[in-house]
Amino acid sequence: MSHEEQIVQIFSRLKEIFILENFQFKIMRRQIDEEGRGVLNLKRSYRLAHTSLKNKTITVDIYTPRFRKPKSIRSILNILAHEIAHHQKLPFRQRFRGRIITRQHYPAFYEQVNKNIEKIKRDEILKEYFK
Repeated sequence: MSHEEQIVQIFSRLKEIFILENFQFKIMRRQIDEEGRGVLNLKRSYRLAHTSLKNKTITVDIYTPRFRKPKSIRSILNILAHEIAHHQKLPFRQRFRGRIITRQHYPAFYEQVNKNIEKIKRDEILKEYFK
């Protein structure tokens, strides 16, 4: 079983755990240069994943940025817990120093991420990746 197939099966298990209906999982496809490297400037232009609240899609980069080696399953599970939390604790607008800002990452959001990770650790199948 390839790394991509394994991640897709893990996401289907997460859909059962978190009751995510109509969610779609995508693997981020990055362009690589002639030397086989992915992201050239890691300090400025690297995203681990992104999610669409409207379309219910979660896109994750499952390879390391520079040399495109497969990431560990544990790190991908942590990323997925973070992205699922975006759908559980939605962003909101608020006034801050006289401006309207959108709060995407806030303390209650990170509490939800930690709850998601604990829920994954309690699962019989996925807990083996956290040893």
